[in-house]
Amino acid sequence: KKMKIEAGIRGALRNFSSENNNYIGDVLIKSQSTNYTYLDQVYAAYATFSHEIGKFSYQAGLRVESSFYEGELIDSAKKFKNQYPFSFFPSAFLTYHLSKKGDLQMSYSRRINRPGFFNLIPYTDYSDSLNLKKGNPDLRPEFTNSLELNYLHNFNRSDNMLISIYLKHSTDLITSFQSMEYDSALNRTVLISTSENANFSYAYGSELTIKKNVKKFLDLTGNINVYNSVINGTNLQSSLTNERLSWFAKMSASVKLPKNFSFQLSGNYFAQASLPVNSGGGGRWGMMGGMGGMGDGGGSNLQGYILPRYGMDVAVKKEFMKNRAASVTINFSDALGTMKHATHSENIYFIQDNSRQRDPQYVRVNFSYKFGKFDISLFKRKNTKVNTEDMGM
Repeated sequence: KKMKIEAGIRGALRNFSSENNNYIGDVLIKSQSTNYTYLDQVYAAYATFSHEIGKFSYQAGLRVESSFYEGELIDSAKKFKNQYPFSFFPSAFLTYHLSKKGDLQMSYSRRINRPGFFNLIPYTDYSDSLNLKKGNPDLRPEFTNSLELNYLHNFNRSDNMLISIYLKHSTDLITSFQSMEYDSALNRTVLISTSENANFSYAYGSELTIKKNVKKFLDLTGNINVYNSVINGTNLQSSLTNERLSWFAKMSASVKLPKNFSFQLSGNYFAQASLPVNSGGGGRWGMMGGMGGMGDGGGSNLQGYILPRYGMDVAVKKEFMKNRAASVTINFSDALGTMKHATHSENIYFIQDNSRQRDPQYVRVNFSYKFGKFDISLFKRKNTKVNTEDMGM
């Protein structure tokens, strides 16, 4: 009753082809056109063991992974590859039950973040003449080690508080990088934006999450995270480092309405940052803070910073049928239309500001029906998800 073993295997095989041609009038510019293919293979197996001994509970796990990447520019027969025949990703969680209301937890994990589709394709995008972009087929995955200490205090059945301190260290950090180089199509030196692997990065900080039931019909959850980050890119440019203190905050309100309706309003604010981090704490309690990992989708900026941004989401939910087994949820994303990703970059060659809005406002309708009993955590394992970043484009 107090021991659990979990294991699984996964295989992912992705074969991509991308052909991009640039013309001046009707003339094909062969030097700035690409026909690129790549094969990405990932095979993994994992096992975890959890156990309770008195006031202690722990979980130890290990994932072994073998990955291979091979890309080729067909027209020039130039090839790119990286291989990691055996990579090990251990994890450990130790919880001590201080009292009926308080738990102390320490955790460690190692994770991998692979470059996305558009980070890899070596095609120059000329759609913005002042901001040329090109993928980097030599990009390697980044590896992150995370160490966390969490304290959870339950005031009562509905009110609790989570305090976390954390340290995250990444090697081969995938970061945006801009440099000047000669362009054969334009016959001049231009500014190129691409992705590179920086030497390393680390971030350390503290997080506070509070959940409060104000009334029987109203729940509030607040989260604030303050951290310092350092990116070392001396392998790309002499003496190039970026250190910055940053923070972000999240707030949500859930209101229970008559006839099994509920309403939720959530907002967040991200301060100026060079290395975004997800919530550091949370451990395995599944609270708002337990996100772990690096990056919130904005990506890191070695030569500048990401400008502050904020947004708000609105959702309405209706539950019905026996035991509220079925529900329909309507979610309005970025209700204020403010979640624009803007960056500032500079070095001795340039000063550049740009902004983009990848996902504008949208409405999503979700239907859910619950039946039987199963362990939904098997479908939420962060370490086994396939990276589909940018594939929607």
